[in-house]
Amino acid sequence: MGIGLASGGAALLAAPVTLPAFVLSLAGYAVVAGSVATAVSQAVVADKLPEPEQHVDEH
Repeated sequence: MGIGLASGGAALLAAPVTLPAFVLSLAGYAVVAGSVATAVSQAVVADKLPEPEQHVDEH
């Protein structure tokens, strides 16, 4: 969902036609919100990954 929101906002910002200022403002907010949602999602997924076991040699 976050990636879709960010890419949709970016598409509106890069549109080759003149859009009203409020649409461009909303598109900017959508890019930021989508980027934050994607980053949070990745952080949560990375936090749930199992940690690799470390072998300790005792000599």
